[in-house]
Amino acid sequence: MKYPLIIPIAASLIASSCSSTPKIPSTESFVTHITEFGHKRFTYKATLGPERPTGERPPRAPSAGGPGGDKPRGAKPGAGKPGGGKGNSGDIRKIALERMEILLDESGFCNNGWFLIEQTLDQRRAEIIGECRAVAPQ
Repeated sequence: MKYPLIIPIAASLIASSCSSTPKIPSTESFVTHITEFGHKRFTYKATLGPERPTGERPPRAPSAGGPGGDKPRGAKPGAGKPGGGKGNSGDIRKIALERMEILLDESGFCNNGWFLIEQTLDQRRAEIIGECRAVAPQ
């Protein structure tokens, strides 16, 4: 008689897993530029979460170092954990690339693809600079 209970639980798990929506950056900018030689370049910037005012420090967590602590003083955040102190820079990279591809498709700016010139990532911010594969007609 345990089987009738499994079906509603499975249905609710499936429904909740399908209802997750992708994260959208809280701020983003997409700037295009065509050089005098016809090279089509773009810069995409995105930030996840609220922006801190310039100069404001993030809240500090209580120190785990020193006597009785499980990590030595001066250890970087995330030390001893899988992935080190990387944080979620993989998440911001994935989100930024997905959004940038959408903006490139909507604008039609790089119809023949693009290549990466530079990318800068941290836990909440991404900046991607790229160039289109085809030059603009002159």
